[in-house]
Amino acid sequence: MKKTFTVIALVLLAVSCNRYLDIKPYGQTIPETAEEFSALLHAHLDEIDYGEEVVMGDGLEMADLECYADNLAANLTQYPGGNYISLYIGEQLSAKQTLYTNLYAVIRDCNIIIGYLEDRSSRLGMDVLGTAYALRGICYYNLLRNFCQACNPDNPGPGVPLVTEFDKEAKPTRSTYNQTVKRIEEDLNKAIEYDIQDEIYRFNSDVAKGYLARLYFWTQQYRLAAQYASELLEKYPLLDAEPYKAMIGEQMAKSGNMIFKAQIYAGSSESTALTNSKNYLKNRPCSRLFYDLFAEKEKDVRFTLSIDAKRLPAKNLLSCLRSAELQLILAESYYHSEEPEKALAALNELRRKRIADVSDYTMQTLPPVDHDDLIQVDAKGNALTPLLYAIHCERRKELFLEGDRWYELKRNGCPEFWVAKQGLKYTTYSWMYTFPLYAPDIQLVEGLEQNPGYDKME
Repeated sequence: MKKTFTVIALVLLAVSCNRYLDIKPYGQTIPETAEEFSALLHAHLDEIDYGEEVVMGDGLEMADLECYADNLAANLTQYPGGNYISLYIGEQLSAKQTLYTNLYAVIRDCNIIIGYLEDRSSRLGMDVLGTAYALRGICYYNLLRNFCQACNPDNPGPGVPLVTEFDKEAKPTRSTYNQTVKRIEEDLNKAIEYDIQDEIYRFNSDVAKGYLARLYFWTQQYRLAAQYASELLEKYPLLDAEPYKAMIGEQMAKSGNMIFKAQIYAGSSESTALTNSKNYLKNRPCSRLFYDLFAEKEKDVRFTLSIDAKRLPAKNLLSCLRSAELQLILAESYYHSEEPEKALAALNELRRKRIADVSDYTMQTLPPVDHDDLIQVDAKGNALTPLLYAIHCERRKELFLEGDRWYELKRNGCPEFWVAKQGLKYTTYSWMYTFPLYAPDIQLVEGLEQNPGYDKME
């Protein structure tokens, strides 16, 4: 059913990019009061709370991301049930144009609020404006991560078209990578400045700071990433084993030290789809390499939460921002900032919270790099060291079924790999980690550059 909806969506997308990139509501009534502007936000907030695939991604999106990567053994997928889950990214590349246009649709509504809301001093007005800036910044972050190449400070490549005001005739081309990063940074800092108070708007200052940590980490600004991660960890410290188990075991509620969580309400049609997606994943075992990462097995609380006795995925599909990710950002940021002792201390702190009676790693006892792992170089293109490999392994275990591994592969070298099905070989090539821009926009907007590998896409 999900694939049917995708086909329908692609048909509906055959319209001008003006619908998404530069909307001015000719013939329509612009909201006037803060209450009316807030209605634009609530439509998107409801989608996030009940399950969607745009701003935060929902459980279904997390399932797809896991199926693109290597934590699950696609070669061992059982059929026919496995036909409902993605075999590899190549099956979904065309559909990623839907994500591109949907993100710009959210940006459109944020631009309407930012451009036309006059009430900028009342508490409601500030909450609405702050949320609009936060949503726009997060949408541009998603565009950067999905539709731009992985960060390379020496050769950054293009960014995405930036739209911040209304001009029906404008046809923006791609900004530079650094301009896109600056846009995200400014929007998230604006959201922090408005200091959202009403919980109904969800995207408070802590969420914006968390996304700044993610942004700086993705763009190799490691000292800034460590600064924001450290600040949030003081407020949201790591959980011990039992409260951690309770948090991970709760599919539909925000709990524990989660700073943000999508799909927090049950009882919707999307929750049924999420249940189906989890059942489909039962046809795809965890890979042997992923299974073997749990050297301590049952002593590691994540082992029994993640993998059942048949080596099938058992953990809930989660789309969230939580402290453990920030701890891992902190550890790797210290590493890339040439502070290995701090990196090791941050790594050991996480391991003590997850593994019973564990001995801290020392520089001498770190396990060697596994040369069968797909990732063999770091974000800077350097060969992995035992310390960084250990950080990567903990991240892989901690964020399993949270859609993280695919982006780790992209961030660290875009390794190529293949899976087999019914006698055929399906290869994930390095260019596939960067998704295609909406093809009709390429045809309509002179000078708009498509990503490599998609030059003939229609």
